[in-house]
Amino acid sequence: MSFPGSESLDPPDTFIYSGPMSTAGERINRFALSLKSPVQRTAFLADPAPLYAQHRLAEHEIGLIERRDWTGLLRAGGHLQAILKIAATVGESLWDIGAHSARLDVEEMKAICPRRVSGLPRGSR
Repeated sequence: MSFPGSESLDPPDTFIYSGPMSTAGERINRFALSLKSPVQRTAFLADPAPLYAQHRLAEHEIGLIERRDWTGLLRAGGHLQAILKIAATVGESLWDIGAHSARLDVEEMKAICPRRVSGLPRGSR
């Protein structure tokens, strides 16, 4: 999909997050969002198998999580905000997710990122 001007929404490997993708990723998203709870995060880091079973994750979904295949999780229907919960729990960040999707390492990704944020606006938490 392209729009007038220099912007294009057609870069290679771009995909559209759709309703059917959301439905396909429901188990992944429920699992990931459960990590909002400190108790769930602690349990996941200690032994993820019971949480995988509780959320009825399929073997291929578990494999994506175990390999930290952020792009694979997104393609499987994971919502970025949910996947970020998993990443944060294992000590990774949005930089890691973006770099993985772009097939770069994090430092390469940071070097080409045109925008820098030095802090939160006044009055923000």
